[in-house]
Amino acid sequence: MEITRTRKRARSTRRARTASAGTALILAGGLLAACGGTSTSPSASPTSASVSAHPRSTSKVLTVTTGAAGTFADNFNPFSPNAEDPAHGMIYEPLYFFDTAKAGVSDPWLATSYAWSNGGKTLTFQLRHGVKWTNGTPFTSADVAFTFNLIKSNPALNGYGLPLVRATTSGPYTAVVEFSRPAYSDLEYVAGLTYILPESIWKSVKDPATFLDTHPVGTGAYEVSKVAGSVMKLTANPDYYMRGMPHFKTIEFLSFKGNTSSDLAIENGSLDWAGSYIPNIKREYLAKNRKFVVSDIPLSVEFLVPNLVKGPTSSLAVRRAISDAIDRNLVSSDVYQGYAEPTSPAGLLVPNFDSVLSTSASKARFTYSASAARKVLEDAGYKMGSNGIFDSPSGKPLDINVKVVSGYTDYIESLQIMVPELKAAGIDLIVDQEAYAQFTSDQDTGNFQLLIDNFGYTPLPYVFYNDLLNGSTTPAIGKTDTVGNYGRYNNPSVNAALSSISAAPSTSTVLSDYATIEKQFLADEPLIPLFDQQDEQEFNGNVVTGEPTPKNPYAADAVYIAPDLGWVAMRLRPVS
Repeated sequence: MEITRTRKRARSTRRARTASAGTALILAGGLLAACGGTSTSPSASPTSASVSAHPRSTSKVLTVTTGAAGTFADNFNPFSPNAEDPAHGMIYEPLYFFDTAKAGVSDPWLATSYAWSNGGKTLTFQLRHGVKWTNGTPFTSADVAFTFNLIKSNPALNGYGLPLVRATTSGPYTAVVEFSRPAYSDLEYVAGLTYILPESIWKSVKDPATFLDTHPVGTGAYEVSKVAGSVMKLTANPDYYMRGMPHFKTIEFLSFKGNTSSDLAIENGSLDWAGSYIPNIKREYLAKNRKFVVSDIPLSVEFLVPNLVKGPTSSLAVRRAISDAIDRNLVSSDVYQGYAEPTSPAGLLVPNFDSVLSTSASKARFTYSASAARKVLEDAGYKMGSNGIFDSPSGKPLDINVKVVSGYTDYIESLQIMVPELKAAGIDLIVDQEAYAQFTSDQDTGNFQLLIDNFGYTPLPYVFYNDLLNGSTTPAIGKTDTVGNYGRYNNPSVNAALSSISAAPSTSTVLSDYATIEKQFLADEPLIPLFDQQDEQEFNGNVVTGEPTPKNPYAADAVYIAPDLGWVAMRLRPVS
């Protein structure tokens, strides 16, 4: 499933999933109430009764769903973990676009070029001319410097742990950012995931971490016109600086309670862009209408995330036994019809990151054997109880609670298959379905034994591993982590390797560091990789065209990935 080190790639990586694995960091749906005016009471989420039949007549309105994310919130603060998806890329924009779907591809956005100097400690941006904020004031280098200095002076805003020293200007179109150490590999965080703010407005904000920003003023292609319950509406910025864009005058986001209602809306053609999990998608969706389109670009990896600090999954033997007991091919076949391939045991998204996968890691394979899983536990001192469930060395039965978002039917189905598989290995897996808001809170604070989620949504293998494994800045259990190291993994050799990669100007010079990380991942199993996440995105070709495809992956096609959402939204075109 999906939203967003959101530090999870704008936390978008996370929210998105329409109750499916095709949706998350990331990147990132919010849960607060109305915009640009008076708040209204949340209305009921769309249901089958409110869905129109396909094909819809072409209009200048694009209907979108980011999934079962509760009622929409009047919160567009790009620093907030609860900000609505459009805050990242549609309203506020970064300096550069890094294509999540194709490693190594980037494009100018608010900046036109950048240059490193001082051994990777200074980064100079040349900015676009003629850009205006939606209140009519000019966008200048002062706004860029202000944004980075704001992050530097407020540690709570520095979710990526950027080694900022200061940001300065040299004229209205040159901004200079200085770092305390070489920051080459932080480029995507700096240029691609930092959303530039208008100094004239934010300089008066007393607490930028908690500010709701209910009337956002951005440089983006869209402005917020309505937030109420299960509907969020955006309208095109009439003075947008990219010629000819955006093409749709209105984008309407709809929220659903789960897959049943969202799938019906997608299949009936009343949704134009979605990322829902639809079982047997070729039969259930593509066969409905010859103009329906499914784009499937691998973007993330589905994991079981263990708590590494406390509880039964803090034991390596337990993590290894869980992994050995799972028949990944069976789950993929039964739940995803074979679309979701078992991923690399080293946790990397492949083939996108094949360039950094060591030879030894590429040869690693998953074990599927209940007897092997039982032996791992026996060797670690676990004793089989009379009920067929192991007891830990301290005498506690090996009962493990796994959390999942209620309504994420593919994840629930996957776990239901795993329950008897783990029981055969002497582990009692208890599935705990939670509302989206509760799940994300528990995930962020480490309040879980095991959970199922997906991570990735980045074009850089450094960012992928850094978000999941860097323990040098991860908060303690009970504190909020908005990046991705939710299990609180902390290995000094991995931290050092990530630091080395961050300081290197070229990936080719740090392949040994990647090999170190991969070796430690295989040894420690800080996460339990399952699949290359099924990331099918549905487009209603009766209404919309111009979407990314596997042959033209100009951005991530997923509606919940930031800032790709903004990059794609302005390029989608109505069918004439």
